[in-house]
Amino acid sequence: MATAQRSPATTTRFRASLFVLAAPMLILAIAAAAQQPPGPATVLSLPEALTSIAAHSEAAVAAGLDVDAAREVTRRAQSAYVPSVSLSGSYMARDNPVVGVLENLAVAETERDFFAGELDATYLLWDGGRRSSGVEVARRGEDAAARGGSAEVQAAVLDGLATYLQVLAAKAQRVVMEQRIKSLRDHLRVAQDLYDHGVVARNDLLETEVRLRLVEDQATQVDNGEAVAVQALNRLMGRAPSEPLALPAGLAPPPPLAVAIGELKQRALAANPQLRALRARLAAQEAGVAARKAEDYPTTFAEATHTYQQNRFLLYPNANYLLLGASWQAFDGGARKSAVREAEFAAAKTRTQIEDLQRSVEVHLDEAYRDLEQARREAATAQTNIGAADENLRIEEDQYKAGLARTTDVLDAESVLAESRFALVNQNYNAYLKEGIVLSTAGEDLPTAFAAVKEQ
Repeated sequence: MATAQRSPATTTRFRASLFVLAAPMLILAIAAAAQQPPGPATVLSLPEALTSIAAHSEAAVAAGLDVDAAREVTRRAQSAYVPSVSLSGSYMARDNPVVGVLENLAVAETERDFFAGELDATYLLWDGGRRSSGVEVARRGEDAAARGGSAEVQAAVLDGLATYLQVLAAKAQRVVMEQRIKSLRDHLRVAQDLYDHGVVARNDLLETEVRLRLVEDQATQVDNGEAVAVQALNRLMGRAPSEPLALPAGLAPPPPLAVAIGELKQRALAANPQLRALRARLAAQEAGVAARKAEDYPTTFAEATHTYQQNRFLLYPNANYLLLGASWQAFDGGARKSAVREAEFAAAKTRTQIEDLQRSVEVHLDEAYRDLEQARREAATAQTNIGAADENLRIEEDQYKAGLARTTDVLDAESVLAESRFALVNQNYNAYLKEGIVLSTAGEDLPTAFAAVKEQ
C-alpha cells in the first residue's frame, strides 16, 4: 500500500503536540533532580592537600613568577650578542637655505626644507667579558630565584601540614567533647536521682551543671577553631576560604622515619631548601664579582650606517659607511674598584650566612627529632592512661552511687579521662608535625613522604 504523506502544516502540529505532552514531564524531572541532595564531597587526603599547596598556593604562584622574571633578565643579557639596529628620521623647515660663500661665489648647500634619515646597525666586538659575565650573572640569578621560590613553597607546605593537622585535631577534640558531655549528663541524672531521694545535697546538682555548661562552651570554641582552620587551609591551597572542604575523621599514627638522625643531618646539609637558596645566591654574587672586574677593560665595536638627505645640491644624497671604534674609561676615581669590593663583601656575607645556617639546620633538626620521639612517647602514655582513667571514672561513679564518694571526685575523674584523650589526640598530630619538620629540614618532599599515610 502507498504510504500517506503528511503536509508540512500537519507535521508542525504533530511536533507541537509532542512538545506540549513532554514539557510537563521534563519540568518534573528537572525539579526532582534539583531536590535530590548533593552527593558526598570527596575527602581531601593529606598528600592531596600538600600537593595542592605546592602547586596553587600564593608562594607557589609567586615563585613561578619570580622564575619567569629571572628568565627575562637572562634573555635581556643575551641580547647583547645581537647587533642593535636603530632608525631615525627628521624633517627641517628653514627660513633660508644654507648657502656657502667663497670670495664672490655663493653656492647653496641645502634646500630650505628637506628630509633626512639614517639607518644604523651597531655590534659589540669585545668588551673584556662584560657581556659573558652579565649572562652568567643572569643565569645564576635565575637559579637563585628557583631555589628561593622552592624554599618558600616548602615553608608553605609545612604551614599547610600544620593547618591540616589543626583541623583533624579539632575534629578529634570535638569527639572527646561529645564524650564528656554524655558522661556529665549521665552523672547529672544520677545526681538528680540521688537528690530526689534525699541522699545528696543540691550542691552536687549545681556543681555538675556548671561543669556541663563549661564543657559545652568549650565544644563551641573547638567548632569555631575548626571552622577557622578550614578557611586557612583553603587559602593555603589557593581556594576561596568559604569553599566546602571535606577532610577525614582522623589519621593513623605517623609512619616511622626511614633513616636515622645521622643520615637525616647529612641530607639536610646537602638538600635543605634554605641552604640551597643561599648557595645559589652566593653563586650569583660570585658571578657579579667577575662582572664588576670586567668593567676595567675597554670595549670595541663596529657600526654600519646608511644615511639619506633630501638635497638636490648633493651629488650623493645616499651614503654608506663603516665605523670601527674603541672606548675605555682610563680613570674613574676608583669607582670600579669600590664596586668590586662591594660585590666581594656581599659574597663574603652570604658565605657567613651559609656557615651559620648549616649549624642552625643541624640544631633545628636535632630538636625536631627529639620532639618527635617525645610526642610518640607521650602518645603511647596517653593511650595507656585512657584505660586507667576510664576504669577510675567507673569506680568513682559506682562509689558515688553508694554514697562513698563526692561528686567532685567523679567530676575530677571525668576531667582526667578527658585530659588523657586530649593528650592522645594532640600528641598524635604533634608527632605528625614534628616528623614533617624533620623531613622538610632534610629537604624531603612532604607529599611524597606522607603518601602512605592511612586515614581513620
